[in-house]
Amino acid sequence: MEPARTRHKLLTPPPQRGFTLVEMLVVLAIIVIITGIALVGQSTFNRSLILTDTAYTVALSIRESQSLGLSSRKVQSTLIQNAGYGVYFTPGQSYVQYADIYPTKPGDGLLGKCAGHTNLTGPESRPGNCKYDSGQDTIIKTYRFDRGFTVSRFCGESEGGVDYCSSGGDGVITGLSIVFLRPNTESSIIGIRSGGEVELIDAEIFIQSADGQASRAVCVSKVGQVAVASSTCP
Repeated sequence: MEPARTRHKLLTPPPQRGFTLVEMLVVLAIIVIITGIALVGQSTFNRSLILTDTAYTVALSIRESQSLGLSSRKVQSTLIQNAGYGVYFTPGQSYVQYADIYPTKPGDGLLGKCAGHTNLTGPESRPGNCKYDSGQDTIIKTYRFDRGFTVSRFCGESEGGVDYCSSGGDGVITGLSIVFLRPNTESSIIGIRSGGEVELIDAEIFIQSADGQASRAVCVSKVGQVAVASSTCP
Protein backbone atom coordinates (compact mmCIF):
# COMPACT_ATOMS: atom_id res chain seq x y z
CA MET A 1 0.00 0.00 0.00
CA GLU A 2 1.21 3.51 -0.94
CA PRO A 3 1.98 5.90 1.83
CA ALA A 4 -0.76 8.51 2.57
CA ARG A 5 1.51 11.40 1.56
CA THR A 6 2.08 9.91 -1.91
CA ARG A 7 -1.64 9.35 -2.49
CA HIS A 8 -2.35 12.95 -1.48
CA LYS A 9 0.14 14.29 -4.07
CA LEU A 10 -1.44 12.20 -6.82
CA LEU A 11 -4.98 13.48 -6.05
CA THR A 12 -4.02 17.18 -5.86
CA PRO A 13 -4.47 18.96 -9.30
CA PRO A 14 -1.53 20.97 -10.60
CA PRO A 15 -1.75 24.73 -10.08
CA GLN A 16 -3.34 26.72 -12.99
CA ARG A 17 -0.99 29.14 -14.80
CA GLY A 18 -2.52 32.48 -15.97
CA PHE A 19 -1.42 35.05 -18.57
CA THR A 20 1.53 37.20 -17.76
CA LEU A 21 1.36 40.98 -18.17
CA VAL A 22 3.62 40.81 -21.24
CA GLU A 23 1.35 38.25 -22.93
CA MET A 24 -1.70 40.41 -22.22
CA LEU A 25 -0.01 43.46 -23.75
CA VAL A 26 1.00 41.50 -26.85
CA VAL A 27 -2.57 40.28 -27.39
CA LEU A 28 -3.97 43.78 -26.93
CA ALA A 29 -1.43 45.19 -29.38
CA ILE A 30 -2.41 42.61 -32.00
CA ILE A 31 -6.11 43.43 -31.53
CA VAL A 32 -5.42 47.18 -31.88
CA ILE A 33 -3.37 46.67 -35.06
CA ILE A 34 -6.00 44.44 -36.70
CA THR A 35 -8.79 46.86 -35.75
CA GLY A 36 -6.81 49.80 -37.15
CA ILE A 37 -6.18 48.02 -40.44
CA ALA A 38 -9.87 47.16 -40.73
CA LEU A 39 -10.97 50.73 -40.00
CA VAL A 40 -8.50 52.24 -42.47
CA GLY A 41 -9.53 49.77 -45.15
CA GLN A 42 -13.21 50.50 -44.54
CA SER A 43 -12.56 54.25 -44.66
CA THR A 44 -10.64 53.93 -47.94
CA PHE A 45 -13.40 51.81 -49.43
CA ASN A 46 -16.09 54.28 -48.36
CA ARG A 47 -14.11 57.21 -49.78
CA SER A 48 -13.65 55.41 -53.09
CA LEU A 49 -17.32 54.50 -53.24
CA ILE A 50 -18.49 58.07 -52.53
CA LEU A 51 -15.99 59.53 -55.02
CA THR A 52 -17.24 57.16 -57.74
CA ASP A 53 -20.84 58.06 -56.90
CA THR A 54 -19.98 61.77 -57.19
CA ALA A 55 -18.41 61.22 -60.61
CA TYR A 56 -21.56 59.42 -61.77
CA THR A 57 -23.63 62.36 -60.51
CA VAL A 58 -21.56 64.67 -62.72
CA ALA A 59 -22.05 62.30 -65.68
CA LEU A 60 -25.78 62.16 -64.98
CA SER A 61 -26.06 65.97 -64.99
CA ILE A 62 -24.37 65.99 -68.42
CA ARG A 63 -26.81 63.35 -69.62
CA GLU A 64 -29.69 65.43 -68.27
CA SER A 65 -28.43 68.44 -70.23
CA GLN A 66 -28.33 66.28 -73.33
CA SER A 67 -31.96 65.28 -72.79
CA LEU A 68 -33.02 68.90 -72.22
CA GLY A 69 -31.10 70.06 -75.28
CA LEU A 70 -32.90 67.55 -77.49
CA SER A 71 -36.28 68.74 -76.29
CA SER A 72 -37.99 71.91 -77.48
CA ARG A 73 -39.16 73.13 -74.09
CA LYS A 74 -39.12 76.79 -73.24
CA VAL A 75 -36.44 78.06 -70.93
CA GLN A 76 -37.60 78.78 -67.40
CA SER A 77 -39.00 82.31 -66.85
CA THR A 78 -38.45 83.22 -70.54
CA LEU A 79 -40.26 82.78 -73.84
CA ILE A 80 -37.13 81.45 -75.51
CA GLN A 81 -37.45 78.07 -77.17
CA ASN A 82 -35.01 75.69 -78.93
CA ALA A 83 -32.14 76.74 -76.67
CA GLY A 84 -29.20 74.48 -76.07
CA TYR A 85 -28.53 73.12 -72.58
CA GLY A 86 -25.16 72.41 -71.11
CA VAL A 87 -22.80 72.34 -68.18
CA TYR A 88 -19.93 74.69 -67.42
CA PHE A 89 -16.87 73.71 -65.40
CA THR A 90 -14.15 75.70 -63.70
CA PRO A 91 -11.64 74.30 -61.19
CA GLY A 92 -13.25 74.24 -57.75
CA GLN A 93 -16.08 72.76 -55.71
CA SER A 94 -19.02 73.57 -57.98
CA TYR A 95 -20.24 73.68 -61.58
CA VAL A 96 -23.41 74.91 -63.27
CA GLN A 97 -26.06 73.53 -65.59
CA TYR A 98 -27.43 76.26 -67.84
CA ALA A 99 -29.62 77.16 -70.81
CA ASP A 100 -27.62 78.74 -73.64
CA ILE A 101 -29.87 81.72 -74.50
CA TYR A 102 -27.25 84.41 -75.19
CA PRO A 103 -27.07 85.97 -77.70
CA THR A 104 -30.73 85.71 -78.76
CA LYS A 105 -30.20 87.00 -82.31
CA PRO A 106 -29.86 84.19 -84.88
CA GLY A 107 -26.51 84.10 -86.61
CA ASP A 108 -24.44 85.29 -83.64
CA GLY A 109 -22.93 81.89 -82.88
CA LEU A 110 -19.17 81.71 -82.39
CA LEU A 111 -17.80 78.50 -83.83
CA GLY A 112 -18.48 76.11 -86.71
CA LYS A 113 -21.15 73.80 -85.39
CA CYS A 114 -22.79 76.36 -83.15
CA ALA A 115 -22.98 79.01 -85.88
CA GLY A 116 -24.54 76.45 -88.19
CA HIS A 117 -27.38 76.04 -85.73
CA THR A 118 -28.00 79.69 -84.94
CA ASN A 119 -28.06 81.22 -88.42
CA LEU A 120 -31.65 80.14 -89.03
CA THR A 121 -34.77 82.29 -88.78
CA GLY A 122 -38.38 81.67 -87.85
CA PRO A 123 -39.53 78.75 -85.65
CA GLU A 124 -36.23 76.94 -86.20
CA SER A 125 -34.03 79.82 -85.02
CA ARG A 126 -31.85 78.91 -82.08
CA PRO A 127 -30.24 81.27 -79.60
CA GLY A 128 -26.86 80.91 -77.92
CA ASN A 129 -23.21 80.53 -78.84
CA CYS A 130 -22.40 77.12 -77.30
CA LYS A 131 -20.49 78.60 -74.37
CA TYR A 132 -21.44 79.87 -70.94
CA ASP A 133 -21.87 83.64 -70.62
CA SER A 134 -22.06 84.60 -66.96
CA GLY A 135 -24.95 86.93 -66.21
CA GLN A 136 -26.52 86.32 -69.64
CA ASP A 137 -27.36 82.62 -69.83
CA THR A 138 -30.01 81.12 -67.56
CA ILE A 139 -28.62 78.94 -64.76
CA ILE A 140 -30.79 75.86 -64.29
CA LYS A 141 -28.91 74.43 -61.32
CA THR A 142 -25.66 74.91 -59.44
CA TYR A 143 -24.04 71.69 -58.29
CA ARG A 144 -21.81 71.89 -55.19
CA PHE A 145 -19.59 69.07 -54.01
CA ASP A 146 -19.40 68.06 -50.36
CA ARG A 147 -16.76 66.07 -48.44
CA GLY A 148 -14.07 68.30 -49.93
CA PHE A 149 -14.37 66.88 -53.46
CA THR A 150 -13.31 69.23 -56.25
CA VAL A 151 -13.07 69.54 -60.00
CA SER A 152 -9.30 69.39 -59.94
CA ARG A 153 -8.75 69.88 -63.69
CA PHE A 154 -10.26 69.32 -67.12
CA CYS A 155 -8.77 68.65 -70.53
CA GLY A 156 -9.75 68.26 -74.16
CA GLU A 157 -8.24 67.74 -77.59
CA SER A 158 -8.79 69.90 -80.66
CA GLU A 159 -9.32 68.50 -84.14
CA GLY A 160 -5.70 69.41 -84.88
CA GLY A 161 -4.49 67.11 -82.10
CA VAL A 162 -3.60 69.89 -79.65
CA ASP A 163 -4.20 69.05 -75.98
CA TYR A 164 -5.76 71.78 -73.86
CA CYS A 165 -5.96 71.56 -70.06
CA SER A 166 -6.78 73.78 -67.14
CA SER A 167 -3.28 72.86 -65.93
CA GLY A 168 -0.52 71.85 -68.30
CA GLY A 169 -1.01 70.52 -71.81
CA ASP A 170 -0.16 72.29 -75.08
CA GLY A 171 -2.59 75.10 -74.26
CA VAL A 172 -4.32 76.41 -71.14
CA ILE A 173 -8.09 76.72 -70.79
CA THR A 174 -9.80 78.35 -67.82
CA GLY A 175 -13.32 77.01 -68.38
CA LEU A 176 -15.09 74.18 -70.18
CA SER A 177 -18.58 74.26 -71.72
CA ILE A 178 -20.40 71.15 -72.92
CA VAL A 179 -23.62 72.02 -74.76
CA PHE A 180 -26.31 69.95 -76.48
CA LEU A 181 -28.56 71.50 -79.10
CA ARG A 182 -31.38 69.84 -81.04
CA PRO A 183 -31.72 68.09 -83.40
CA ASN A 184 -28.22 66.58 -83.00
CA THR A 185 -27.24 64.22 -80.19
CA GLU A 186 -23.65 65.39 -80.61
CA SER A 187 -22.05 67.71 -78.09
CA SER A 188 -20.42 71.08 -78.58
CA ILE A 189 -17.33 71.10 -76.36
CA ILE A 190 -15.79 74.55 -76.01
CA GLY A 191 -12.64 75.39 -74.05
CA ILE A 192 -12.50 78.95 -72.76
CA ARG A 193 -9.14 80.64 -73.27
CA SER A 194 -7.82 84.05 -72.46
CA GLY A 195 -9.10 86.19 -75.31
CA GLY A 196 -10.91 83.45 -77.17
CA GLU A 197 -12.34 79.94 -77.38
CA VAL A 198 -11.28 76.63 -78.86
CA GLU A 199 -13.54 73.86 -80.15
CA LEU A 200 -12.66 70.42 -78.78
CA ILE A 201 -13.53 66.90 -79.90
CA ASP A 202 -13.62 65.40 -76.39
CA ALA A 203 -13.41 66.32 -72.73
CA GLU A 204 -12.11 64.86 -69.47
CA ILE A 205 -13.31 66.25 -66.14
CA PHE A 206 -11.36 65.01 -63.11
CA ILE A 207 -13.11 64.80 -59.72
CA GLN A 208 -10.61 64.58 -56.85
CA SER A 209 -10.94 63.59 -53.19
CA ALA A 210 -10.16 66.07 -50.43
CA ASP A 211 -6.77 64.52 -49.63
CA GLY A 212 -5.77 64.44 -53.29
CA GLN A 213 -5.09 60.69 -53.13
CA ALA A 214 -7.87 59.53 -55.46
CA SER A 215 -9.72 60.82 -58.50
CA ARG A 216 -12.26 59.79 -61.12
CA ALA A 217 -12.56 61.00 -64.71
CA VAL A 218 -15.82 61.88 -66.44
CA CYS A 219 -15.39 61.37 -70.19
CA VAL A 220 -17.43 63.14 -72.86
CA SER A 221 -17.00 62.53 -76.59
CA LYS A 222 -17.99 64.63 -79.57
CA VAL A 223 -20.72 62.14 -80.49
CA GLY A 224 -22.37 62.60 -77.10
CA GLN A 225 -21.09 59.56 -75.21
CA VAL A 226 -20.67 60.10 -71.46
CA ALA A 227 -18.79 57.67 -69.21
CA VAL A 228 -16.86 57.45 -65.93
CA ALA A 229 -13.30 56.09 -65.73
CA SER A 230 -11.26 55.13 -62.68
CA SER A 231 -8.18 57.10 -63.77
CA THR A 232 -8.09 58.61 -67.27
CA CYS A 233 -10.41 58.34 -70.25
CA PRO A 234 -9.56 55.66 -72.82
